[in-house]
Amino acid sequence: MLSHITQSREHAPHRSRNLSGFTLVELLIVVVILAILAAVVIPQFENTSASAKESALAASLQTVRQSIALYRVQHNESYPGQTDWTELVNHLICATDQDGQEDGPFGPYLRTGFPTNPITSTNTGKNAAALPSGPSGTEAYVYVPSTGELRANVAGNAPSGIAYWDL
Repeated sequence: MLSHITQSREHAPHRSRNLSGFTLVELLIVVVILAILAAVVIPQFENTSASAKESALAASLQTVRQSIALYRVQHNESYPGQTDWTELVNHLICATDQDGQEDGPFGPYLRTGFPTNPITSTNTGKNAAALPSGPSGTEAYVYVPSTGELRANVAGNAPSGIAYWDL
């Protein structure tokens, strides 16, 4: 009797087609659902990336500002980098003496080098006699040696709504 059931299934006209796999409609539905999910998720990742850059910039500025303050305390209230940007970087990454000359007992204040501005992807900078009213030029940072002020030389607002210049 079992052989009779097996034979009738094998010869049934509606069973001759293989039913494994997905239909075109099923595949299209899956692709549409994935496209909708991607459209919702990708902008969130982009905003997260911008927020991470803002946080990294704020942390870098805080680290350098603390290094400048510590240099000032250890060097008779004198700020580093009085002549140009290169001198500022050297004063913060090298050990210095009381007069700011290399190979002294103070520092280095930035052991891994001067941080890169994550927005501009550079660590260039310029000295200014006074703090400008806003960012200008192509340098990543602006430094005022007479006051020790350091700003990110980046136009626009961060994801938090704060201007990069004001971080």
